[in-house]
Amino acid sequence: MGQSIHDIIQNMLNNVQIMINSNTPGNQYYLPTWLVNNNYDPYGANKAISWTVVLTDPGVIQTAASICPTIDITSSPCQDPNAQFIGAQNNNPTLQLGDPNVQGSLQVTGASNADMTAMISDPNNPYNITASGAISTLPNLPQNVILTGQFTFTQYCCCSTDNVTCQGPPVPEVGTGTFTATMVGTPTFQIYFQITNLAQNVLDIKVVGMTFTPPYQQGTQTPNIQVTVNITSIPTGANRQSYNNMAMLAFNSPSALQNIAQQINVILGDPAQLGFFSTVLTGVIDGYLKDNNLYPFGPLQMAVY
Repeated sequence: MGQSIHDIIQNMLNNVQIMINSNTPGNQYYLPTWLVNNNYDPYGANKAISWTVVLTDPGVIQTAASICPTIDITSSPCQDPNAQFIGAQNNNPTLQLGDPNVQGSLQVTGASNADMTAMISDPNNPYNITASGAISTLPNLPQNVILTGQFTFTQYCCCSTDNVTCQGPPVPEVGTGTFTATMVGTPTFQIYFQITNLAQNVLDIKVVGMTFTPPYQQGTQTPNIQVTVNITSIPTGANRQSYNNMAMLAFNSPSALQNIAQQINVILGDPAQLGFFSTVLTGVIDGYLKDNNLYPFGPLQMAVY
């Protein structure tokens, strides 16, 4: 009795996984080489990328609001002598990474240190496959995933005579600078795809999802990301060191770190990215099977099984 469809597909995947992880000079299918050749390391060098990081931690909101009184001391933005410059309630500070109009303003490096740890066909539906991998585990390659770029931090202030109610619309006080965010540990990734057509010398693959999981701080669900910032421009009247400290606090807050990891998953889940990976994964596996005469089906194709 012949092999089951599941056994045939799993054997094919096992061969492909060996090839993807085989560090052979000139091997175009070697995963780190493929990621570099397809502009995924560095990612963003030729793109204008902008992420808005959501800040919800009470400590960050309170500390950011303290910037407003420091501006009030030196620049007195309120015309009413009885009013104070305070943090505008219900207007959380915002943190923007990169610039939507500047190529290279947000870049990710280190993704090429990737190893495919498993490619598993679902026994109940062998055409559904989950590929898993780890980043930052291979020697002689960059050991960390690092995000670098520009940032803009905006705190909203307003004039108030009762320290609660704003007189007029909130005023955005903007600081800008550069940052480096280093992931400490081993990120992992998953690629979910389906074989939609398989016959002799015929293969079509559809990638239906990809996920990125960052390393976490021990005992928490907070990504283990170390961030440094350098503030280069601050609002008139603000204290540079205070603004730098506030930006550091904002970047390193749990909500910001979680949001940075979520933004990576937003990129991976974009339909255009999924379509691109579908085409590439089809080409990689099809090319390898043809080059090595490993297509699992004969002239009768699936009917023989």
